[in-house]
Amino acid sequence: MTATHRFTENDFLSADFPQPELADWHQEVEKVLCGRRFAEVLVSKTSDGIDIEPLYTAAHTAAHTANPPLASFVPLDTERVSRGWDLRQQIDGADPSCNKNIMHELRRGVTSIELSPPASKWTLAALRWATAEVDFELATVALAPNADINAARSLVAVIQEQTTTAAPSWLGLDPIGEVLRGGFASPDDVVHVAASLMPELHAGRTLTVDTTHYAEAGASEAQELAYSIATAVDYLRRLERFGVAPTLAAQTIAFRLSVDADQFVNIAKLRVARRLWAQVLEACGVNPTTTPQVQQVVTNRAIYSRLDPAVNILRATSAVFAAAVGGADAVTVAHFNEAVNESNEFARRIARNTQTVLIEEAHLGRISDAARGSWFVESLTEKLAARAWAEFVSIEAAGGIAAAIADGTIATAIEQSWQRRRAQLHTREEVLTAVSSYPNLSEPPLPQSFHPTTHRAKPQALPLRRLAEAFETLRDTADCYLLATNERPKVHLAALAELATHQACSTWVTNLLAVAGVVGVGGQVDGSASPLEAQARFVESGADVAVICATAEVYAQRGAACVLALREGGAKRVIIAGNPKEMPAAARQAVQQAGVDEFWYQGMDVVAALTRLQADLGLEPPAKPAPSAPAEPLKP
Repeated sequence: MTATHRFTENDFLSADFPQPELADWHQEVEKVLCGRRFAEVLVSKTSDGIDIEPLYTAAHTAAHTANPPLASFVPLDTERVSRGWDLRQQIDGADPSCNKNIMHELRRGVTSIELSPPASKWTLAALRWATAEVDFELATVALAPNADINAARSLVAVIQEQTTTAAPSWLGLDPIGEVLRGGFASPDDVVHVAASLMPELHAGRTLTVDTTHYAEAGASEAQELAYSIATAVDYLRRLERFGVAPTLAAQTIAFRLSVDADQFVNIAKLRVARRLWAQVLEACGVNPTTTPQVQQVVTNRAIYSRLDPAVNILRATSAVFAAAVGGADAVTVAHFNEAVNESNEFARRIARNTQTVLIEEAHLGRISDAARGSWFVESLTEKLAARAWAEFVSIEAAGGIAAAIADGTIATAIEQSWQRRRAQLHTREEVLTAVSSYPNLSEPPLPQSFHPTTHRAKPQALPLRRLAEAFETLRDTADCYLLATNERPKVHLAALAELATHQACSTWVTNLLAVAGVVGVGGQVDGSASPLEAQARFVESGADVAVICATAEVYAQRGAACVLALREGGAKRVIIAGNPKEMPAAARQAVQQAGVDEFWYQGMDVVAALTRLQADLGLEPPAKPAPSAPAEPLKP
């Protein structure tokens, strides 16, 4: 072959083979599914009900287009490719070391700061002290989302004391979101102040559309996107009434979105957010390429757990990866140990370095829209964009976001979304590593006096619904028993037949019991050869509850006899590990007549089953703390 040779399809090895169609692949896959439905086994769904296929082709991207077509994808800021995203660290304004912490973080690679307010709210003196030595031209200082116009004016005054040039700081004013954060504000009054401060903060952002509280309460991706755009449209209208044209208004609005550990869904979500905003700006006569959406992305606190909190670092890393590939302009990592009432310098260092490694070593910021062209991501983006746009249109048709919040439409929709996800968590359709699966029972229990901080203490606020809470309650109950007796509650695994026969079943049960802080004993040896032997082993174990572990064939042979023997041996409760639908009808009827209490199987409500088990073991959940007094409403 010479250098002048022109390559054709015949030069590729694949040219010697027939080109299969997607239908051919489906046909071959169904052969190994043993009668199970393809959609049930290999197709999953997002929280919005969007199908996630196991294989994508170019046909998938052409088949799903929003109606009406949405704006084409808006390119990312070119500066982001050279410098990476803005590494924004959260700092607690109530901490006496607030200023020291800010300077410590800025000297170690953080490029901007987000300040949460002290209990007494921000004053000019407090902000002057907190930001002393901060160079506002180099480091963005953002106030956490709020409706405090005095704090906004104070931050602008502090900036003007230091510099007369452009400062890219964010005032964080979000009066519509403040209602669902538990405060009170007049949107017109706050937006009017934001409009008046624009000339003094022309390089920064006065208004922030914060939707993290929606996501933390259980909203789906499409809902969060729709609420963000609906809120931004509301602010555009109010700004226009105060004489701010849409072109300038778009330059003062920032977006604060959430990301969780589902990488591809969140990559698509951030891409969709820019497309929706571009669609709105085009409708307002604004060129979206000159005024792109500015996104701050925050890791969703709902994915954090008190159990094995170090795993939160992995969850946050997945979330930051999604934010980076999705094109976020600024990223904030919630501290991994927040759920255990602790946030310290080590937590801030982990939050900082999680991003630093991905920027400086993985170079994730060096590529603009890395997922573009992926059939999977493009298809998911199209479907999610269509779903979010439809949700946004319905909100607009009902009178806008403010009306939807006031009449309870938003809270009802989020509640319904949460109940769907809650069911997936309880059946382990959605698995939480180290929480609902593969728990770490060697982790020291928290003191009985420990109660985690409630992030949504105000009664009118949307709740923070951490995904792990129901499982944490189960572990708390078992840990109380451990602290009182110095041993964990136990359940006997009445295994039948040889170890190789029952091992898969007994291992599954052992893992399930550990989710509730209970130890399974007797499952790692050859099983009993007869019901009498099973009875003797149970009596020797000293347990009160037995779970029979075997295969459907063994249950058919001696399942009923084993249930009777365990009952005679004093078992208060006898459980069979296996789906009764997969057992022969005669065997199922026999064990039921013998007195089996329930069946455990993949797809059941494990929280309900384990709660019943703990009650049978005589375990009582720890007492809950008395509710705190309602906070005073925030007045602008």
